[in-house]
Amino acid sequence: MRRWPRFLPSPHREVRIDERWALCGPIRAGLFRVVFGLWVAGILPLARPAPASGSSVQDTQAEDQRTVWDGVYSAAQAERGQALYRESCSSCHAPDLRGDNTSPSLVGMSFTFLWGGSTLGALFEGIRERMPPVRPGTLTAQSYRDILAFVLAKNGYPSGGQELEGDHLDYIIISAQPDDGR
Repeated sequence: MRRWPRFLPSPHREVRIDERWALCGPIRAGLFRVVFGLWVAGILPLARPAPASGSSVQDTQAEDQRTVWDGVYSAAQAERGQALYRESCSSCHAPDLRGDNTSPSLVGMSFTFLWGGSTLGALFEGIRERMPPVRPGTLTAQSYRDILAFVLAKNGYPSGGQELEGDHLDYIIISAQPDDGR
């Protein structure tokens, strides 16, 4: 006949929560709390960063919302961005923007998968804070906007009459289709 281990409570009586901790021993209980705390601290940074200045697609008002299909950059800005991209970005993301094993593609389905539904403000902040990897934040804000315009052009989004401006990036939604995000 199998005997019930003495260190476990009997299945025939109710055990209080504090008794369960006591059964684990103070070292195991403390270890659990440390591991749980590290798990929470380690998981939270993996969440997608909030869009720039706290805005999200849901927070923007319907009349202010635009998509990348509304011609939000100028052709001249995209041309300036192409030169800057070649100089600062192409060594990692490749001249055709397709990326490699260590850096993501900036065109096509990969780009839409990573950034679809986000705002240009969130993308701009991500680029500004992390790119180029060896010297992040070293380009001017205008240079980052020009590169962003070039990326939009290479993704087939139409150009318009005005350049990308920092004030409006949080209200421009990246969408796969012209009718998405509205």
